Amino acid sequence: MFVQTTENSLASIKEIIDQVETNVTNKLLIVSTGDFSERGRVIEFYGNNFKTIWNNFLSAYKINQFNQAPYLRIDILTKETKIDFAQFLAGLKKVRRNNYVDFNVRIDGLRKRSFLMEELVANAILKPSKAHKVGKNLPDLQIDEQNYRGYVKRKYGRNEQDLSYLQRSDFYLFETKSYYLEEGQLLPIKDYGNGNRIREISRENLAQMTDLVIDKGSSYLENQLSSTGKFIYGYYPCYAQPIKGYNSVRHFSSLYALAEAAEYFSDQKMLASVKDGLLWGLEHLTAELDDYLLVKEQLAKDVEYKLGAQATAILAVAKYVELTQDEFFHSFLQELIRVVEDKFLTAEKKTIHVLDGQLQVKEQFRIVYYDGEILFALLRAYEILKQQEILTICEGLMTQFVANNYQKYHDHWLSYATNELLKYQQEKEYYQFGLKNALENINFIDKRDTAYPTMLELLVAASKMMAKLEVSPFRKEIFPLDKDFFQAKTRINHVMEKRVLHEITIGVMFPEFAQFFKQPAIVCYGFFARHDRFRMRIDDAEHFLSGLINYQMHTNKEEGF
Repeated sequence: MFVQTTENSLASIKEIIDQVETNVTNKLLIVSTGDFSERGRVIEFYGNNFKTIWNNFLSAYKINQFNQAPYLRIDILTKETKIDFAQFLAGLKKVRRNNYVDFNVRIDGLRKRSFLMEELVANAILKPSKAHKVGKNLPDLQIDEQNYRGYVKRKYGRNEQDLSYLQRSDFYLFETKSYYLEEGQLLPIKDYGNGNRIREISRENLAQMTDLVIDKGSSYLENQLSSTGKFIYGYYPCYAQPIKGYNSVRHFSSLYALAEAAEYFSDQKMLASVKDGLLWGLEHLTAELDDYLLVKEQLAKDVEYKLGAQATAILAVAKYVELTQDEFFHSFLQELIRVVEDKFLTAEKKTIHVLDGQLQVKEQFRIVYYDGEILFALLRAYEILKQQEILTICEGLMTQFVANNYQKYHDHWLSYATNELLKYQQEKEYYQFGLKNALENINFIDKRDTAYPTMLELLVAASKMMAKLEVSPFRKEIFPLDKDFFQAKTRINHVMEKRVLHEITIGVMFPEFAQFFKQPAIVCYGFFARHDRFRMRIDDAEHFLSGLINYQMHTNKEEGF
């Protein structure tokens, strides 16, 4: 798909440039373009007035055949602040998370250089210190001289071994008005803070944009599944660097999310891909030991068996069977569950999180996710198999979680599981547990600046619980006053919608952002964790998609669509 910039498109761009209000002496137009096969080209046009700049742009437009590129982005300088090199470095120290760079920088001195904030982060020009630990301390950002030289060579064609000119140059932090030309439509780019600048998304177009993200993001995740059924585990997109290793929990949970997407779009081809992934996983990620079918995690010198992996395998298989009625997988489902009953539960029916290679207890407790995952998975399996002993195990687990105040973990899997259990057993303490799991942490969720997609998953499940409670006899016991019930419901739904908007604006690799990375076509419309080197793992896609799909299905149902 080409931009095919018509005379009308050029006229629209020219009109925008003419209308931009700016008091800066040196006018600057920055044009980004390319074909998504590699990093986009970023070209600067300087001048004393925009008439000169526009004529220079038209000349370059014809020479470079911009109209044959899939996209065109323009950034128009509107405001700038002059600082020196020392002040620039001091400003880097104040950035609170890695890649939360919210400024463009222009360098003027012996050499003229300009970098949009997207260029700075996508080329890793600014990097954290070696002491930085994600989520633990400030990144202590600094200029990575090697990456700076590399990008300057690619962009300007200059080898710059000596960077001392930076210390003698004037620095300007500048703002721009930005637009992205896609399929003949000129889209305004909005600044959402912390370096997130993408097309405008509002409450008015949120449902439409959420569907777009689910559609494109599902295709992205499906494309990570090779023909063998094994996923490409992930990327660090600045270098298109594959993430090493593999993880059985994430393999199966990602298949579950892909199955949800296939259901959402009634996509049989995607469902066939899920089957390929299940077959590969059951062949390569399991072991038969003492007549048990266990999901394994291969370590450097040994293997271990994790309750969470067993759970997500059950979950993925159950979802596939639900959608296809494929009886071939019934025996696998039964065998995976039998292992849980016999090996991952103590005599008192408490969970064991990790077994060693000899099926001995390695860790009684590793992470709370495993408890929520197994409860949710068994409940989804119960929906298919309708075996009372499965429901009895689930009720026993839930009783323990309530007694041990597991709501303190604010875990999304527990939220899923509680809502699921309420389909079969309406108990007052289940409602109280599930709502505390959300409401006692809702202020933190409301203010969280990272995408953190599991928070949306938790809130969607909580919103579903509130819908059940609204017609439940327990409502008056839990909320004696109607105003308290509706206040809690409104609070959950308000923050839930806010998280959808937040996730989409700061965690989706829209093309206007993807173009700056090494291999845009591969990462476009994927999902990332900005503060962790833009990490794009399959489980990042999984959590984004599950949350957004469940949100859309739930809100459409609530609104009667």
